[in-house]
Amino acid sequence: MLVLDAHAHCGITLPFEQLHPRWQEGNIEGGVLFAPVEEIYDRYDPNFTDTEEYLNSRKKVHSYLESLISKRIFAYWFVWNDFELPRSGFAGIKWHRHADEPVYNYHSDKCRMFIEHICRLRLPVIIEEESHHTLQLVDKFKKRTAAIIPHFGGLNGGYMRLKKADLFENPAVYVDTALAGRAEIEDFASDYGVDRILFGSDFPFGDPAYEKYKVEKIFYGKDRRKVLAENLLSLLEKEV
Repeated sequence: MLVLDAHAHCGITLPFEQLHPRWQEGNIEGGVLFAPVEEIYDRYDPNFTDTEEYLNSRKKVHSYLESLISKRIFAYWFVWNDFELPRSGFAGIKWHRHADEPVYNYHSDKCRMFIEHICRLRLPVIIEEESHHTLQLVDKFKKRTAAIIPHFGGLNGGYMRLKKADLFENPAVYVDTALAGRAEIEDFASDYGVDRILFGSDFPFGDPAYEKYKVEKIFYGKDRRKVLAENLLSLLEKEV
């Protein structure tokens, strides 16, 4: 059975050579890679906007990820406040910050143009943000491209908060299983089906083999195949 990890960190400070053996342990053939946060912005400075050092760091890590792209390995472009447009080989977008971290300049023209660009290309966006920013950002997409909520919303204000806000009623909103609890996964599958659930490990914070085992204990047959790989390939419009 084909297995693809839809949520793994990889970069200069966390090279593929560290991830690949962990994928092999779980019989995982590939998946989605995006840069470690520390290579994108200074998460420990709440007043950080950008610097030449981090601009160069983003260029380096995105070039590194680009070199890894293959039939089974996909790279997501990690956006920050320069709102540089993703290069053509990137299959999606990573949008990330936590409550105590520097903020995106959501009201800038560059941000607006970036959103229009990725919606036009229908690049899926994995959003790890505070709940109000998450809801506002998904609303700006207007179902023109997919939004992926990692950890079933565990770092977006919580699964139930997002569910009560009717976020998951939106057919363009997906979730990934990385570090998520069984109760949330089963609740989503019961209410919304399995077609928008993606297997993810959150390596190095999660163990790929264990996270795969967790999914296998919940889903069987056709549903398991969808969650472990087919949903991701369909989302990215790639062949099985």
